[in-house]
Amino acid sequence: MAYTDSSALAGLVKTAYDRYVEFALRAQPLIRSVADKRPAQQAMPGSSVVFSLYNDLAAATSALSSETTDPDAVALSDVTTVAVTLSEYGNASLVTRKLQLFSLSDVDPAVADIIAFNMADSLDKIAMESLRQGTNVIYSASSTARTSTATVSATDIIKAADIRKAVAKLRSNKAVPREGSLYWCGIHPEISHDLRAETGAGGWNDMHKYAETGTGQFWAGSIGTFEGAFFVETPRMYRGVDGADLTALATTAVTVAAASAAVTFGVASTSVIATSAETGDKIAGTGVASGAKIVSLSTTGTTTTITVDTAHSAAVTATTVITVTPVTANYRTILAGKQALAEAVAQEPNVVIGPVVDRLMRFRPIGWYGVLGFSRYREAALYRIESGSSISG
Repeated sequence: MAYTDSSALAGLVKTAYDRYVEFALRAQPLIRSVADKRPAQQAMPGSSVVFSLYNDLAAATSALSSETTDPDAVALSDVTTVAVTLSEYGNASLVTRKLQLFSLSDVDPAVADIIAFNMADSLDKIAMESLRQGTNVIYSASSTARTSTATVSATDIIKAADIRKAVAKLRSNKAVPREGSLYWCGIHPEISHDLRAETGAGGWNDMHKYAETGTGQFWAGSIGTFEGAFFVETPRMYRGVDGADLTALATTAVTVAAASAAVTFGVASTSVIATSAETGDKIAGTGVASGAKIVSLSTTGTTTTITVDTAHSAAVTATTVITVTPVTANYRTILAGKQALAEAVAQEPNVVIGPVVDRLMRFRPIGWYGVLGFSRYREAALYRIESGSSISG
């Protein structure tokens, strides 16, 4: 018996596609919201905005010398200033008419959504660059005290004591809390894991499970409030590969991959370096200057291409042998009071639909543009905790 099956009429059996295309996973933008200080009486447009703060007089604790003697006048000290430099920011995409006609999905709404998110995402990262560089810092330490970012190791995980210390310092600095009596605390999920995993008296779980609402928080894993701060858990908190050196990976010979402004070469995609190195790791070898770091890695087929920063370029040969030393991923947990971060805006960033100016009207521009800047305003209202993570990598 002969069946007319799917193989008999294979030309009629086709692959089906879902025309709905999902967007990439996104972290909610929220860092810009920390910038709660803005110009109140800006005099005029300008390339920068200068904020000024009065300095208080020293407390007068001595009694007046005489009922009939006029006390000496005390001069006010000059104001303290903080400048915010304004810069242009933006991004754009140029969609062709042909793509619009041929695409299985409607690309115009998707491009508009992607551009709008890129604007919010970029502004958050610009704000973070200012917020993360304060002078008030606490280094978490497992045993030996740490003194700089480069000394933080993978075992230096955050403790409840670090949060208590930062909050105590903010209160000592007379920083104004952001919500009631609570300071804002931005924390990376991998650091939140370590904070909530701490056991013993005074730890996160020990404090929460006996609270009135502790049971719900304990089981749901809600981050909540703790030690005078309310916690915002987000992957947007800065993670830098700039801590202490780890164990070096196995050395490997390289092949020259391409000529570029930076040192670029390739290794077998199955080598230890190709599978374990990441951007920010230190790299050494013939033709690579001291102090070099990896700026990018990409794998195609059997070769992983490694690029070293331009400042450490030199002649690389096919016989070069390299060593890569991974560096501890160092996370910044930030606690802030009011007016920790200032923002000045000449033009609020917004999505821009560009004009179609080509002769055949085939190129459709869309982008975003804004002119603004950020700067730390009150250092006394800002504290940073630097730590490693027990689950990083």
